[in-house]
Amino acid sequence: MIQLKKKKELEEISASSMSDIAFLLLVFFMVTAVFFVKEGLNISLPRKDAEPTLILRENVYEVLVSGDVIKMRNTKIGTKEYSNLKEFRKELNALEIDNISEKVALVKTTGETKYANMLDALSAVQLRGFTKVSVKRLK
Repeated sequence: MIQLKKKKELEEISASSMSDIAFLLLVFFMVTAVFFVKEGLNISLPRKDAEPTLILRENVYEVLVSGDVIKMRNTKIGTKEYSNLKEFRKELNALEIDNISEKVALVKTTGETKYANMLDALSAVQLRGFTKVSVKRLK
């Protein structure tokens, strides 16, 4: 006589608490995660009712970034042209600028300028110590 074995029925595992566990893990990782905040550009805009500030021409350092070429102009140093950022930074750091916090750096860019080149020039100006910086895009 042949005996047939009965197949045992598999018991199902209750998955009702899985969503609760997933939610708790999500909350845990969100609370314990460290978010890095990068400091961007500190911009102080003038008040709406403020009078325009007049700045002497000798206190303005114009930096024109056009493609890969950088030009710097001031009444004391004249106009100088740099073929790369390294050369520009070296010359900018070598300049003797009295009361640099009172001077204004005007960074101008053209349409053919790469975004990275403009940001590099802007950061070079800020690292040099200019606290008053203006950015303008030329057409």
